[in-house]
Amino acid sequence: MKKMMVMLLSVIMITSIFMVGCTSKESSGGGEGSSDAGYSGKTYKWVAQSPWPSGTTLHWMAEEIARDITAATGGRLEVEMHPAGSIVAAFDILDAVDTGTLDAIHSWEGYWVGQIQAAGFFASMPLGMNEQQYMTWVLQDEGTELWKETFADYNVEVLPAGAYTPEVFYHSTVPIQNLDDLKDLRVRGSAFWGEIQSRLGANVINVPGGEVYQALERGMVDAAEFATPTDNWGLGFHEVAEYLVVPGAHQPTSTFSFMVNQQRWDELPDDLKEIVMLVTENMWGKAWSYAAYQDMQTMEKYRELEEQGKLTIIEFDEGDQVRMSEVTNEYYAELAEKDEQFRKVWESQNKFLEKYNYWRDFMSPSY
Repeated sequence: MKKMMVMLLSVIMITSIFMVGCTSKESSGGGEGSSDAGYSGKTYKWVAQSPWPSGTTLHWMAEEIARDITAATGGRLEVEMHPAGSIVAAFDILDAVDTGTLDAIHSWEGYWVGQIQAAGFFASMPLGMNEQQYMTWVLQDEGTELWKETFADYNVEVLPAGAYTPEVFYHSTVPIQNLDDLKDLRVRGSAFWGEIQSRLGANVINVPGGEVYQALERGMVDAAEFATPTDNWGLGFHEVAEYLVVPGAHQPTSTFSFMVNQQRWDELPDDLKEIVMLVTENMWGKAWSYAAYQDMQTMEKYRELEEQGKLTIIEFDEGDQVRMSEVTNEYYAELAEKDEQFRKVWESQNKFLEKYNYWRDFMSPSY
């Protein structure tokens, strides 16, 4: 009898402990950093858009962010990414996420320099930083802080979201080996690079990206820049321009962001915010390595065309690249005098580069 009582008491104690544990878990929620969605079953859905056409490396980046967030949150936050023009026009996405028409966007800030000149520093600057420099400045120095500050007038949470590979300098119907060859040529250009090309003696024509092929084919322009080797290959520029000019000094890298409407961001529990931030930070390595791998293979295709006599690859004169840098910095200095935020960001990058380049030059081998 005594033995049976002991066994009964043991069962009661175990059952009680189990019930207390379950009750404790189910009542968890609230408090600093907790996730009520994890226990209440609450889910969120964001409708997002990029400014990129489907099938491009650029839209792949946007789609990967959406897929990774959805997967990493176990579907608690679903991001539905749409290509350019699906919901709003490509150049209207910033206003759309600001007003809440879109919950989030994949963005290249070069599109917004008309509203905010300093935005160009968070996209790509001609003769500017490369991807490693940008990544370090953004993730470790004050780049993220200045990025958010530059867009403070918009109702958005700005999340830096990776870098892209260098662009092709020109697809051209005539050889361009130096600055003398560039003078008086009709070239595609816009924003900062358009002005710089004008200062270098070129005749700049603003051609939309979707019309570059036709502009080269019909002789509207002699040379055009657009994107990376891979994306340019897909658009067939090599079919109508027999010269490929490198390196992409005008755009040594491009950086991107994932912007979220502030109200949509604020309603997320802390753990989901942390996952979104980790996904976007991860894109600094994921996006660049993916694009680089694609470009490696594409350059092999260009090399095969050159071996077949169908294309000529030209390396632009190194000394004239330095001269372009000098002209570019003169132009930036003029802009800095007129725009306080532009000056602040430009000075931050220059201060960072002075230390970064000192370290890199000593520590990078010459072989």
